[in-house]
Amino acid sequence: MYKCEIMRKLFLLVLLLIVACQQPAKISEKEVMDSFETFFEILDNDLDSFESVVTEDFFIYENSRRYSKEEFIDFVKSFDIISSKRKFEDVIIDSDYNSAHISLKQFGKFIVNTSEGKVMLEFEWLESTYAVKTDDKLKFKFYFSEAIKTETTNLDVN
Repeated sequence: MYKCEIMRKLFLLVLLLIVACQQPAKISEKEVMDSFETFFEILDNDLDSFESVVTEDFFIYENSRRYSKEEFIDFVKSFDIISSKRKFEDVIIDSDYNSAHISLKQFGKFIVNTSEGKVMLEFEWLESTYAVKTDDKLKFKFYFSEAIKTETTNLDVN
């Protein structure tokens, strides 16, 4: 009986060591894309929640300029956007256990109010972003976006 108790304790110890030494699961592409899509859903529809999807030290390079999180929110709020439509292509995801990097091409079509009337803005961007696991949630730490094609169409033509 004594040998049985020792064997059981030894087995539990080995099992505990195996479980404790296992690597955490790699961040899946689905988790990365879900977080990425949520980022743009909030950016387009709920800017007041933007801080929930980015780290405290988040920054973005947009229009060849570095914006802090607060500056970027102010920049986006400066547009009177009526509608937005985005499409992502050539998405490449590289992830590990604690972070993910995404590179892609984004196409955006926005209808905005301006002092001259309604305008449609169309963009093609090359983009790259880096996200990290924070409190078991993937949050964006850095974003790079460079417009490689822009088009403006006045919709209020007389």
